[in-house]
Amino acid sequence: MIDELDRNIVRSLTRDGRTPYTTLARELGVSEATVRQRVARLQESGALRIVALCNPLTLGHQSVRLMVRVQDLTPRAVAKSLADMPMVNHVALCAGSQDIFLEGTCRDQAQLVQLLDEIRMLPGVSRVQVLLLLELFKDYSWNGLDSAVGQAVAGD
Repeated sequence: MIDELDRNIVRSLTRDGRTPYTTLARELGVSEATVRQRVARLQESGALRIVALCNPLTLGHQSVRLMVRVQDLTPRAVAKSLADMPMVNHVALCAGSQDIFLEGTCRDQAQLVQLLDEIRMLPGVSRVQVLLLLELFKDYSWNGLDSAVGQAVAGD
């Protein structure tokens, strides 16, 4: 269960994942040990993952979004195979006309062609729709967790 203190820790870390536990403890009025234990528990449960995000386009990489339709296998089985691919950084099951949504980052167009070939050869993949990003205006910012339009942290 995630309580108000957990939500406040997550909220603070979404602004800057490098915030020292001593600073968080002071801001939240708890001990550093409490913050450390709460962050560890959130990470172990899968509710929290602290990562660095960058815009792959500014690094000269190809950023691609793919919609995959599955046939003869379950979407979950195909999604698990896709998740094992090193160039794939996001895989989600979908409802609607497509079965799987994925995001990938490739160093260049040749690696993008390689990724597409690997995906198309996977058992169960029947169709791949490619969306190549040209310019990125907003990426993974979890600020929506605090707003009425976004998704609330569990328990809100």
